[in-house]
Amino acid sequence: MSDTTQRKHTANQEQKNSFEETPKSQTDMTPHPIQIVLANKDHSFSLDEDALSRVLMQDEIKDRYVVVVSVAGAFRKGKSFLLDFFLRYMKSKYIFKQHSLDWMGPIDAPLEGFSWRGGSERDTTGILMWSEVFLTDLDSGEKVAVILLDTQGAFDSESTVRDCATVFALSTMISSVQIYNLSQNIQEDDLQHLQV
Repeated sequence: MSDTTQRKHTANQEQKNSFEETPKSQTDMTPHPIQIVLANKDHSFSLDEDALSRVLMQDEIKDRYVVVVSVAGAFRKGKSFLLDFFLRYMKSKYIFKQHSLDWMGPIDAPLEGFSWRGGSERDTTGILMWSEVFLTDLDSGEKVAVILLDTQGAFDSESTVRDCATVFALSTMISSVQIYNLSQNIQEDDLQHLQV
């Protein structure tokens, strides 16, 4: 693992640990991923209703339509990495109100947000929701809240076909837009995975 990748992984792990140790009121102030669907060791899944409520019941979004954007696909193919670029764009446009094409920021700025790392072991389990909701008005005048979701990668060595199908089905049902992430050209087996 390169030094840069190791530093990123260490920083992400420290961030994860700090959220686990930080009181809830303090954690809620700093945007971070929130585990809303937990993957259990017995290959079952459970919904964390309290975590979901903390995001969806925020006063500023209670009366808005919700747009959920998720990324699904095979494990270790860059779903969380891609979502971190989405976060950069969303923060630039909807938080900082910058309408510049320079939303990516400096080339040497580390990606922050959803945890990701190099290697062959999975990093994301279950389904995570970004705690910060992005507010905007559509051209039609509708007020919407945009939420980003990260999903457990499919077909890793620890998951069953049923696990993969469950995560994919859950994320598909709750998403307004779901991106099926592929790292190369689409192959026939990629389409077969969607049929599961």
